[in-house]
Amino acid sequence: TGAGSGLGRLFALEFARRRALLVLWDINTQSNEETAGMVRHIYREMAEAAAAVPRVAGDGEKDVLPHCDLQVYTYTCDVGKRENVYSTAERVRNEVGEVSVLVNNAGVVSGHHLLECPDELIERTMMVNCHAHFWVT
Repeated sequence: TGAGSGLGRLFALEFARRRALLVLWDINTQSNEETAGMVRHIYREMAEAAAAVPRVAGDGEKDVLPHCDLQVYTYTCDVGKRENVYSTAERVRNEVGEVSVLVNNAGVVSGHHLLECPDELIERTMMVNCHAHFWVT
Protein backbone atom coordinates (compact mmCIF):
# COMPACT_ATOMS: atom_id res chain seq x y z
CA THR A 1 0.00 0.00 0.00
CA GLY A 2 1.11 3.58 -0.55
CA ALA A 3 3.06 2.50 -3.64
CA GLY A 4 2.51 5.76 -5.51
CA SER A 5 5.28 7.74 -3.83
CA GLY A 6 7.93 7.95 -1.14
CA LEU A 7 8.91 4.81 0.69
CA GLY A 8 6.11 2.81 -0.91
CA ARG A 9 7.54 3.50 -4.35
CA LEU A 10 11.07 2.67 -3.17
CA PHE A 11 9.85 -0.62 -1.68
CA ALA A 12 8.10 -1.50 -4.95
CA LEU A 13 11.22 -0.80 -7.00
CA GLU A 14 13.42 -2.86 -4.69
CA PHE A 15 10.99 -5.79 -4.70
CA ALA A 16 10.93 -5.57 -8.51
CA ARG A 17 14.73 -5.86 -8.59
CA ARG A 18 14.28 -9.03 -6.55
CA ARG A 19 11.89 -10.45 -9.16
CA ALA A 20 8.67 -10.13 -7.16
CA LEU A 21 5.25 -10.22 -8.73
CA LEU A 22 3.81 -6.96 -7.39
CA VAL A 23 0.35 -5.76 -6.44
CA LEU A 24 0.50 -1.99 -5.90
CA TRP A 25 -2.17 -0.07 -4.00
CA ASP A 26 -2.42 3.68 -3.71
CA ILE A 27 -5.16 6.26 -3.33
CA ASN A 28 -3.64 8.20 -6.25
CA THR A 29 -4.19 6.28 -9.50
CA GLN A 30 -1.77 8.36 -11.56
CA SER A 31 1.20 8.09 -9.20
CA ASN A 32 0.50 4.38 -8.68
CA GLU A 33 0.62 3.86 -12.47
CA GLU A 34 3.89 5.84 -12.60
CA THR A 35 5.39 3.43 -10.06
CA ALA A 36 4.13 0.48 -12.11
CA GLY A 37 5.82 1.96 -15.18
CA MET A 38 9.10 2.14 -13.29
CA VAL A 39 8.66 -1.46 -12.18
CA ARG A 40 7.99 -2.60 -15.76
CA HIS A 41 11.15 -0.78 -16.86
CA ILE A 42 13.16 -2.74 -14.26
CA TYR A 43 11.57 -6.00 -15.44
CA ARG A 44 12.45 -5.19 -19.08
CA GLU A 45 16.06 -4.36 -18.17
CA MET A 46 16.42 -7.61 -16.24
CA ALA A 47 14.94 -9.62 -19.12
CA GLU A 48 17.28 -7.96 -21.62
CA ALA A 49 20.30 -8.53 -19.38
CA ALA A 50 19.38 -12.18 -18.89
CA ALA A 51 18.92 -12.68 -22.63
CA ALA A 52 22.33 -11.14 -23.35
CA VAL A 53 24.27 -13.46 -21.03
CA PRO A 54 25.43 -16.65 -22.74
CA ARG A 55 24.86 -19.67 -20.52
CA VAL A 56 27.68 -22.18 -20.54
CA ALA A 57 27.26 -25.30 -18.47
CA GLY A 58 29.95 -25.91 -15.89
CA ASP A 59 31.81 -22.65 -16.35
CA GLY A 60 31.90 -22.11 -12.60
CA GLU A 61 29.97 -18.87 -12.84
CA LYS A 62 26.87 -18.29 -10.81
CA ASP A 63 23.79 -19.06 -12.90
CA VAL A 64 21.63 -16.11 -13.84
CA LEU A 65 18.05 -16.53 -12.72
CA PRO A 66 15.88 -17.56 -15.66
CA HIS A 67 13.43 -14.98 -16.93
CA CYS A 68 9.96 -15.59 -15.63
CA ASP A 69 6.71 -13.82 -16.36
CA LEU A 70 7.12 -10.90 -13.96
CA GLN A 71 4.02 -8.77 -13.64
CA VAL A 72 2.79 -5.75 -11.76
CA TYR A 73 -0.85 -5.06 -10.93
CA THR A 74 -2.23 -1.71 -9.80
CA TYR A 75 -5.30 -0.95 -7.74
CA THR A 76 -6.67 2.36 -6.57
CA CYS A 77 -7.62 1.98 -2.93
CA ASP A 78 -8.25 4.31 -0.01
CA VAL A 79 -7.04 2.21 2.90
CA GLY A 80 -8.74 4.64 5.27
CA LYS A 81 -12.09 3.25 4.09
CA ARG A 82 -12.75 -0.27 5.33
CA GLU A 83 -15.17 -1.28 2.59
CA ASN A 84 -12.76 -0.01 -0.09
CA VAL A 85 -10.04 -2.20 1.43
CA TYR A 86 -12.29 -5.26 1.55
CA SER A 87 -13.56 -4.87 -2.02
CA THR A 88 -10.06 -4.23 -3.39
CA ALA A 89 -8.68 -7.22 -1.50
CA GLU A 90 -11.39 -9.40 -3.01
CA ARG A 91 -10.49 -8.16 -6.50
CA VAL A 92 -6.83 -9.00 -5.85
CA ARG A 93 -7.75 -12.51 -4.68
CA ASN A 94 -9.83 -13.06 -7.84
CA GLU A 95 -7.49 -11.41 -10.35
CA VAL A 96 -4.03 -12.20 -8.95
CA GLY A 97 -4.33 -14.81 -6.22
CA GLU A 98 -3.25 -14.99 -2.61
CA VAL A 99 -0.77 -12.45 -1.25
CA SER A 100 2.30 -13.92 0.44
CA VAL A 101 4.02 -10.71 1.64
CA LEU A 102 2.23 -7.51 2.65
CA VAL A 103 4.03 -4.20 2.99
CA ASN A 104 1.35 -1.95 4.44
CA ASN A 105 3.15 1.33 3.96
CA ALA A 106 0.34 3.85 3.27
CA GLY A 107 0.27 6.67 5.77
CA VAL A 108 -0.92 10.17 6.45
CA VAL A 109 1.51 12.81 7.67
CA SER A 110 -0.13 16.11 8.54
CA GLY A 111 2.94 18.21 9.27
CA HIS A 112 0.97 20.07 11.96
CA HIS A 113 1.12 20.05 15.72
CA LEU A 114 -1.71 18.05 17.25
CA LEU A 115 -3.51 21.12 18.59
CA GLU A 116 -3.39 22.73 15.14
CA CYS A 117 -5.00 19.75 13.35
CA PRO A 118 -8.68 19.88 12.50
CA ASP A 119 -10.72 16.95 13.79
CA GLU A 120 -11.21 15.57 10.28
CA LEU A 121 -7.44 15.32 9.75
CA ILE A 122 -6.96 13.57 13.10
CA GLU A 123 -9.71 11.09 12.20
CA ARG A 124 -8.21 10.51 8.73
CA THR A 125 -4.76 9.99 10.24
CA MET A 126 -6.09 7.39 12.67
CA MET A 127 -8.05 5.57 9.96
CA VAL A 128 -5.06 5.30 7.61
CA ASN A 129 -2.19 5.00 10.09
CA CYS A 130 -3.89 2.70 12.59
CA HIS A 131 -7.18 1.09 11.56
CA ALA A 132 -6.07 0.31 8.02
CA HIS A 133 -3.39 -2.05 9.34
CA PHE A 134 -6.13 -4.30 10.69
CA TRP A 135 -8.34 -4.05 7.60
CA VAL A 136 -5.56 -4.67 5.09
CA THR A 137 -4.14 -7.58 7.06
